[in-house]
Amino acid sequence: MRRARDKPQAWAEKRSRHSLIPRMSNVTTPDRRLPDGPPSHCEFKVFGGLGCRRDGSDVDLGPVRQRIILAKLLAAGGDAVSLDSIVDSVWDDQPPASAANQIHRHVGNLRRILEPDLDVRETGRYLLPAGTGYRLILATEASDLAMYRELVRRAREALAGGDALAGVRAYLTALELGRSPAFTDLPTGALRSPEFVAIERERVAVALAASEAAMAHGMADAALTPLVSVAAAAPLDEALQACLMRAYVATGHRAEGVQVFERTRQRLADELGVDPGSELREAYRELLASGWTSQDELRPPDAPRPAQLPPPVAGFVRRNDMAAVLDALLSDAFSDATIVITVLGGMGGIGKTALAVHWAHQIANEFPDGQLFLNLRGLDPDGRVMSSQEALATLLASLGEPTVSTPQENVDAQAARYRSRLAGRRVLILLDNARDADQVRPLLPASRGSLVIVTSRHRMTSLVTREGARYLQVDRLTGAESRQLLINRLGARRATMDPDSLDRVITLCAGLPLALAIVAARVALNPTLPLSAVVTAVSDPSARLDALSSADSSDDVRSVFSWSYRALDPSAAQVFRALAVHPGPGVSLESMASVAGVSRARARTLLTELVTANLLDEAQSGRYFLHDLLRAYAGELLDEDRERPEYERRLVMHYLHSARAAYARHHRQPVGTVTAVPPDVTPESFDSVSQAAAWYTRERPALWATIDLALAHGLGPDAAAMVLAAAAPGNNSIPAGRTPTVLAILDMASAFGEPLIEAELLRTVGEVFAPLPPADEYLRRALSIFEGARDLAGQADVLRNLAVLSLSRGDHDAANAYGEGSVALARRTERQELLAVSLLTLARARLRSDRFDDGARVADEGLAIAMVQHLDHLNLRYAQLIAESSWRLGRLERAVTVSEWGLSEGVSESNGPRCAIAAILARAAFDLDDQARAEQGCQQFESLIADNGFRELIEFSGIEEAEAYRTMVAYVRARLSLKSGAS
Repeated sequence: MRRARDKPQAWAEKRSRHSLIPRMSNVTTPDRRLPDGPPSHCEFKVFGGLGCRRDGSDVDLGPVRQRIILAKLLAAGGDAVSLDSIVDSVWDDQPPASAANQIHRHVGNLRRILEPDLDVRETGRYLLPAGTGYRLILATEASDLAMYRELVRRAREALAGGDALAGVRAYLTALELGRSPAFTDLPTGALRSPEFVAIERERVAVALAASEAAMAHGMADAALTPLVSVAAAAPLDEALQACLMRAYVATGHRAEGVQVFERTRQRLADELGVDPGSELREAYRELLASGWTSQDELRPPDAPRPAQLPPPVAGFVRRNDMAAVLDALLSDAFSDATIVITVLGGMGGIGKTALAVHWAHQIANEFPDGQLFLNLRGLDPDGRVMSSQEALATLLASLGEPTVSTPQENVDAQAARYRSRLAGRRVLILLDNARDADQVRPLLPASRGSLVIVTSRHRMTSLVTREGARYLQVDRLTGAESRQLLINRLGARRATMDPDSLDRVITLCAGLPLALAIVAARVALNPTLPLSAVVTAVSDPSARLDALSSADSSDDVRSVFSWSYRALDPSAAQVFRALAVHPGPGVSLESMASVAGVSRARARTLLTELVTANLLDEAQSGRYFLHDLLRAYAGELLDEDRERPEYERRLVMHYLHSARAAYARHHRQPVGTVTAVPPDVTPESFDSVSQAAAWYTRERPALWATIDLALAHGLGPDAAAMVLAAAAPGNNSIPAGRTPTVLAILDMASAFGEPLIEAELLRTVGEVFAPLPPADEYLRRALSIFEGARDLAGQADVLRNLAVLSLSRGDHDAANAYGEGSVALARRTERQELLAVSLLTLARARLRSDRFDDGARVADEGLAIAMVQHLDHLNLRYAQLIAESSWRLGRLERAVTVSEWGLSEGVSESNGPRCAIAAILARAAFDLDDQARAEQGCQQFESLIADNGFRELIEFSGIEEAEAYRTMVAYVRARLSLKSGAS
């Protein structure tokens, strides 16, 4: 079977075979060209779908509206096409005010597609202005439609002149050339245009004339095959169906002629409510008179046993996680009452075909009637998608029944013959590289015991919904699988001689088998090339896809991605490019709505299209993830997108307003004034503190990357506002390594004209530097500004920070004094959320001073406020203070109860307070002699610190207290072990 990339050459060869013009020397009329036709370097195809080759290579004709314009010009055959006619075809409904300008722009694009070196203001040789519209000037041999019409003209002239052989030959060549409808890839609405309807009527008329001429001169066999194709496209045309019946009779296929009559009679009744007309009835009487009886029923010869599976992929790595699933699907094939369909989906280069072929070879013996394989070319680089009728023709031929391709809307009869061939047989059918469910559906058998494997970059949702297909997502290789692939390709010695480089390659290729295979091929072809050199090439983000390229576009990462990208709707393609703006790794629905400047509902539709095309993963509802190499490809496309500055502006606005909304949900008013939310931005909204806290945890890396982006765009005030809203109130808002960024913003803060923003930045930086000496300076500068502005809330916050600073230095007296001052100012503001935060710090200061009764009373007051005000983010911290003070006061039952409540109900970005509470639960429960709850506390503590919790515990309580909590749990664990051993 010819490989997909050979298809353009095959089409050219087919054209050459069909062209009988040079052999028709006895027809004296010279070859007629269109007026003023220039020498052509472009060749156009309209039958079976619109296509163009320029200088021997296929070209992309652009978006659908552009293709409609070209189709109308080709259909006109060199005549002028008015602008109004073009507009009517391009827009089914009311055209926009800019319709004319859009048409002119598309025409300009077409000119430069046909003549790449054409200046933007030149008209070129092909597409010329004509009146209010345009005309396309081509030589006859440059268009299959023009050749078709010329052949018909010659046939008529030859027959009229008495040269029957030349006439029939010309007719048969035209009939073969036009066996498929024109422009089948255009939208149905566009095909209702008069010139396209006229071409189809012309095909029917030519088929009738050619077939009648062929039968009249004993050449019915040559006409039958293309006549079947044309007749299938016009199932209600009684004259054409009658002609087909006569052709079947003339070629000795009377039973097929009866089938044509029965099928047409049924369609006329079902669709029009009429009986066959006189012409069809007369053809049927002629058939019966020819001697047909019911014993002449079709008896096809025994079908061959196909064995078409391609060879397994070299270096294949077994995916153990999928093996059991696939084997279960195999057993279903023999137990289900219907055909079993398995769809292997995933992004380009992920190894779907390799997996399908490997599995198919493993199970081939289970299907004694053979294996069929077909590459449907759903996303091949030449854009020549195999139609269902082409696929059926190939499959039927493989089963011993040569047939013809039929138009999409009339594929039923062909599919019925295919299903009949497979009835009662157990066949394995592998349909590779499918475009969508509509392409696959006619290729499904109906017999129980057969198995269909489909590979596609499309998720085939319709096939899963309607046909019950089993969908299996083929994900990236694991690190171990990636390592094995490289070892399989390079050999163990070569692959493992540089372990560090091997690990780095595995990381950079991100589990994509195609990328790993390209790296392996590069090393294998260059025996002196060390793996470290490949690492250097692949490490550069700007050149990564260049390093993963090859001479063959089918084995090139960038090209493979581009096939999926080019198949997207223009709006989805724009969103794919815009994804590269988002710093990731996860992308929320709202953030992409903002970046793309569309509504939330529209964003979901477009992102769903990307997920369906396997260019994006939706790991959880409303949360999307882009593969590392796809992100690199999107970034290359983004570099050429003029709207990039707008994407970045909207990204900054999204995170600015989302962060301020999360901060406000924690019952604190964000400091400073910012621009209102733009109408094209959709910031996040939060119904609860827990939602806001989860957003902070999830989005912190992206938020800080966006702060950098805002600075790069000179948006200092917006960057400052994001820094101040970058974490829940009371939490450390500056991650490790981000202090220089905040200091840079602080240096420019005096120019913002917002003293309170400068003061908040100073206070934030002071928090970060604690307990180092610079913290005092920053905090006291902040306090001075707040005092000058008579901002009591700001003063209360700074005094609270000074209390925390004093605690970190072990100065408990100063911590209590600052804490008391913070609480006093907070009470004066009458802001309950501020008071709750200040009471929290004062309670900590009391406990660290061993004033447990006072600390418990302060904590009880603070927790009561937090619960009334729904300050859920404070509950866990208050629970820790109350549990600890209760344990130290010997109130063990309360310590245990509060600890359990805090662990189950508390909300926090950090696991630090959870670790502390779990330690207190373990010790208090043990002191109560409640071993079960003590064990529970130990297990929770150990689980939390195993997940980076000990570092967070140190950040929460300081290293000395963190070590004390760990020692506490170790003590309980040891005592529990002793008790367990004694029993």
